[in-house]
Amino acid sequence: MADYCAVQMNGTSIEASKYKCEFTLRAVNGIEQISKTFLVHGYSEDFEAIFNSGKCLNLDEETIKLFVEENKFKLSGTLSRVY
Repeated sequence: MADYCAVQMNGTSIEASKYKCEFTLRAVNGIEQISKTFLVHGYSEDFEAIFNSGKCLNLDEETIKLFVEENKFKLSGTLSRVY
């Protein structure tokens, strides 16, 4: 089983491609982390297609377990413009 995360913009794919989202999953110790950056997707793009494309955050269950403590994990997302 895998967990996915993607960002969609209420705009066209061309408008959305001007933005990126960086996801960061941090361990409780504050040292270990996974960080991935992807372009934002347009509203007309289907979530299943996005998830299947690999152009989104995709973490398997075993990886996530390494970052979970007391059934919680620290996942943040930062949205910014692509220059």
